[in-house]
Amino acid sequence: LWLPQDSAFIKMLDWQNEHFPTHFRRQMLMWEAPNVLSAEAIREMWRLHLAITAAIEPKSGKTWSDLCARLPSLTVEETSADYDDYELGTLEFRRRRREAIEELDDISFALSRDSYCGALEDMPSFCYETSLLEIWGLNEDVIMSLTDEQVINDFNSATISNVFGFKTNFTSYVGDVKRDDTGKIVGAGAATHTWISKVDEAAVVAGDYRVDLASGQLVDSTNMDWEKIWLETVFNLRSNFTKVHANAASSFGDVSDSNIWGDVNFLILGFMLMFAFVNGTLGRRNKVEQRPLLSFIGLLSVGMAILSSYGICSAIGIKYSPVNSILPLLLIGLGVDDMFIITSVWDNDTQAHKRSENKELDDDLEAKAGRTMRHAGVAITATSLTDVTAFAIGATTQLPALQSFCAYASVGILIVFLLQASFFLVFLIYDERRLRQNRNGLLWCITHKDWKPSHCSQVDILNIAFAWYGRTIMKLRYVVLVITGILVVLSVVGTSLLKQEFNPNWFVPRDSYLADYFITHKTYFDNEGAQSFFFFANRSMSTTLPKLIEFNLELENADSVLNVHGWFNLFKTYVQLNGELTNRTWTEDFISEAVSLFLFTPTGGAYRNDIVFQGSIACNVSAPPMKYFRIPFKHRPADTPEQQQVATQEIHDLLARFSLPGYEGAWSEAYSIWETNSVVGEELLRNLILTGIVIMIMTNILLVSVRTACLVLLSVTGTVLGCAATMYITGFTIDTVSCISLVLSIGLSVDYSVHIAHTFLTEKSGGDRLDRVVQSLAHVGPAVLQGGVSSLIPFVMLAFSNSHVFVTFFIVFTPTTILGMYYALVLLPVLLSFIGPTPYESEDSPSVANGHVNQAFSQDISNISSEKIDS
Repeated sequence: LWLPQDSAFIKMLDWQNEHFPTHFRRQMLMWEAPNVLSAEAIREMWRLHLAITAAIEPKSGKTWSDLCARLPSLTVEETSADYDDYELGTLEFRRRRREAIEELDDISFALSRDSYCGALEDMPSFCYETSLLEIWGLNEDVIMSLTDEQVINDFNSATISNVFGFKTNFTSYVGDVKRDDTGKIVGAGAATHTWISKVDEAAVVAGDYRVDLASGQLVDSTNMDWEKIWLETVFNLRSNFTKVHANAASSFGDVSDSNIWGDVNFLILGFMLMFAFVNGTLGRRNKVEQRPLLSFIGLLSVGMAILSSYGICSAIGIKYSPVNSILPLLLIGLGVDDMFIITSVWDNDTQAHKRSENKELDDDLEAKAGRTMRHAGVAITATSLTDVTAFAIGATTQLPALQSFCAYASVGILIVFLLQASFFLVFLIYDERRLRQNRNGLLWCITHKDWKPSHCSQVDILNIAFAWYGRTIMKLRYVVLVITGILVVLSVVGTSLLKQEFNPNWFVPRDSYLADYFITHKTYFDNEGAQSFFFFANRSMSTTLPKLIEFNLELENADSVLNVHGWFNLFKTYVQLNGELTNRTWTEDFISEAVSLFLFTPTGGAYRNDIVFQGSIACNVSAPPMKYFRIPFKHRPADTPEQQQVATQEIHDLLARFSLPGYEGAWSEAYSIWETNSVVGEELLRNLILTGIVIMIMTNILLVSVRTACLVLLSVTGTVLGCAATMYITGFTIDTVSCISLVLSIGLSVDYSVHIAHTFLTEKSGGDRLDRVVQSLAHVGPAVLQGGVSSLIPFVMLAFSNSHVFVTFFIVFTPTTILGMYYALVLLPVLLSFIGPTPYESEDSPSVANGHVNQAFSQDISNISSEKIDS
């Protein structure tokens, strides 16, 4: 969603899925305690281990032992056994270890290949579970009898997993390590515990699967259900000594998606508040002139547009993004604004004909609808087409989430415009017939005979206020310019300080268990680094191996690299120490012979997933030709885009210097964030510039005035800068969501300014620019204010959301509405009073053509005095 589909990360992810497919699922847990290296903490780990082992997935009846990935146990008996043989559920095995494993680090050194491989066939396999419990071989008797001192001593001396027989760095399992004066580890604040399950590929092929919403991986349904059982089992653990923090493989997708959809109730609340607002402002405050059903039809049109947008875009193959859940709020604000314009012009047309001598002309409602759309159509067409075109340009971006949102928004705004200009207009005709028959506004079947409106319902406070406001603001023009100058300077400074950063963890609600896990992980394992890989296609291992070893050494010394785990270094050492393999020529056939043994030993077993062969491998026969291999490494943490760019450049320079044959590419789980950070700023700037150009062209075409188009663009620019500065003040950064929001802010803010500018161009009051500004504000000011409030109401609800998406929209759209109205109702009238263009040459009466006035607060403005105002 957040990366260009042709990015290096996506390409390597696709390549990796094809050649190194992931068949495993990782459930991660962190233990937190005053000291996890204590006997009590170890016993807590054991109790949870037993609980997970016994947990049953109810639908399938399967347990952990049925679903886990399995590894062979390469341990051997000790010459003097410390523990007796034992059995424990699915973890049934005999401990086999002797002094040779400590002297030679690998039991295969002490046996012939035939003997070792033969013994290997009889060795048990165990569920892949990594934890400090490996130190004691999952021996319950030993674990339950441990003392604090024994735990510390065993931890410091352990180098090999007594479950799997692999060399293991147990220090990497703990965080917040505490040492004594001698350097001995005596405590730790946290420890990791991991369960690895394996996807049932047969079930996936059969169609019994679900999609992991975070990774896109197809996972059999039983595994997905078991992950929920795993979470329940973990959180049911009760302890006064330790805390647990869990992260199942499906957690990120489930939590982030449910958070976005869970906050859809804010959309519903927004609709309800909007209905109340529209019903309170679309008609007058009495039982006949109120318009609840008309308000409902207007909002129904918006709902139809939302569904149509989703349906049309999905039908033509445009992917849906979770960010699109915010689209209804956008369409509500814009759709209601169109309703206000149409009904205002309709009502002003009625008032105009009441004052004329030919009153019967107003009886033809179809002709009245034509006159209404002749004038209202200009305003809503100008704003709607500008928004549609601006979002259509935004849909050409490389970021899929922004592309999807802009496409859906563009289609939705167009359909809102068409429905309000047709479906809503038709119902308005029927509502006017009801009104003229004195029928009740809610229950049309009730007729109020001899009804007359109350005086209170006819008072138009808002229009009177704007008539006074227009005259007052013209007397304070220079004050407005000074205040706006200060505002613009502050906006520019705030925008220049705005940082660029993207972190997918922000999509997790702050009060969720997953957010708790991420915070704890950052506290104790902040320097862990990001898992990364170099991928290669094998060309000639016999000639490439020396160069790979040299490359591995340089990689270890790179500033941006935390550690490297290239299999070939240890492979070369293993061959040199194995008596049967020494003094042999390193041909391709010899490498195939040696590597097959190496991958079945405690030394090399951990690297088995790092090599892909042209067939299956076995311990006692030469491996088939090697197709691909990878070099695992970890990047050091890089939090800022500057650090990420330096790290990326260092890796690129290193690869360019060695020119390794067969190199396919590098991939890291961190590269998605790094690449997003590298492109989101450019994409934002690109979209803002293109959208600005579109606004300039469209407003010039529709308003037929270059000067006015420039002033509109100036107002929009000030609004966007103010929004960016607000983001800086509130601690937000430039990421993909804020990028979408800022592009959206242009579409919202342009409407306010276009209405004021268009009304000014059609205003022919006979006076100079100042008089025309006053009349324009009186005509359209109330409607612009109501349109801004209508846009603000649903977005204010987002302040209470836990979703990063919704909160970001609130942070951006609140100043968009406030600043958009400021620049449209305060600055733009002042600028028009200085440099506004001459009016259109038209015979239309301004009282009709400029009827964007809401009748809830408006009056007949034709008698407003056009008194001169001192400049």
